[in-house]
Amino acid sequence: MTVHTPSQSSSLDDWLCYIEGVHPSTIEMGLERVKRVAEQTQILNTSSKIILIGGTNGKGTTARCLESILLAQGYRVGTYASPHLIHYNERVRINGKALSDQDHIDAFYMLDTGRGDTQLTFFEYGTLGALAIFKRYNVDFILLEVGLGGRFDATNIVTPYASVITTIDLDHKEYLGDTRELVGYDKAGIFRPNTVAIVGDLDIPHTVTDYGQAINADMVLANRDFNHSVTLEGFKWQYQNYHYEFATPTIPIQNVSTALTLLAKLALLPAQEVITSCLASLTVEGRFQCLSDTPKVYTDVAHNPESARYLRQKMIQLKSQGFKIHVLIAMLADKDKASVINEVSGVVDIWSCASLQGPRAEQAENLRALLPLQATCYSDISSALDNIVPMQPSDTALIIFGSFVTVAQAIEYWQK
Repeated sequence: MTVHTPSQSSSLDDWLCYIEGVHPSTIEMGLERVKRVAEQTQILNTSSKIILIGGTNGKGTTARCLESILLAQGYRVGTYASPHLIHYNERVRINGKALSDQDHIDAFYMLDTGRGDTQLTFFEYGTLGALAIFKRYNVDFILLEVGLGGRFDATNIVTPYASVITTIDLDHKEYLGDTRELVGYDKAGIFRPNTVAIVGDLDIPHTVTDYGQAINADMVLANRDFNHSVTLEGFKWQYQNYHYEFATPTIPIQNVSTALTLLAKLALLPAQEVITSCLASLTVEGRFQCLSDTPKVYTDVAHNPESARYLRQKMIQLKSQGFKIHVLIAMLADKDKASVINEVSGVVDIWSCASLQGPRAEQAENLRALLPLQATCYSDISSALDNIVPMQPSDTALIIFGSFVTVAQAIEYWQK
């Protein structure tokens, strides 16, 4: 079959369809092909300082925290994140703002003409495209979220100014292994010799520190070198001579603590009042995002056990305010669904399940079979919300979660 190659005047949708189909696999581990194309197109010839951000959960919120505080000091910042919720453009930000379609089209066109006969996956195109855009805009800092693992992820072709691991838990077990030690070893692959490496996980597997010591990375570790503690009105963060206290942010405190430590280590931490202002205005789409106050509706991208544990704490807070918890769950079939459900089941009063669409989608009936209580099944998110929301009592909070796809559909439903 002949594949039609888009041009610079083609639409972004045309390009996304093209790069999705040009490689036979969705994921192909290894860096050789990506490095080759990066060298051929010279996109790594940049003076920008690159911060690699890996971890099972918390990459997006950590990056958003770093972005906000760096921007507040006048730096130019490029941020690369995945996946997106609604529009592809969400994946690349310059100074906190998404870019035009044409910026992405120009980057993809340059890559496609420069790659020769080297095949790239969708994620590899996206990563190289983001790096090309950051080079063009000549940003001071690049915040690069690692996609899968670390060692063989496309982002790991760069020479980082610093590396961060937020948390380590089980996800993508078919690629990264089925123990935290194996996952941690893979994620530690983003460390470099004599380069700052911040680890925010509160129970760091020995494989991470063993690897860091073996290559002489400049490691700064949670619960050894820095820590945080929850207070009645917020949290305290401590690292070296820094002893700061802040109000409770909208993102996980652990990720704020990790971000602040990185900035302090790199001598990029501003005055406390600047940080306070940044944290007060910090929001991240899809992370316990409030869609409605009346009725009370939240959505969250939690899709693995660790993120479900954090979501459980948010549910407990709602229950302490007198709310019952109604969960609408929709997940992908290749996730650890039973463990995710087990993490939150003790605080859920009412369950509903919805099917997703696509090759990785899980059906509502299969989710219902894993639940401890009776549940109503729906064919999709939209029909579920059509039925649930009009009948939702004022004393009940609806939590819609299970995947990025689930959150995207919930947000789109509310926007309509």
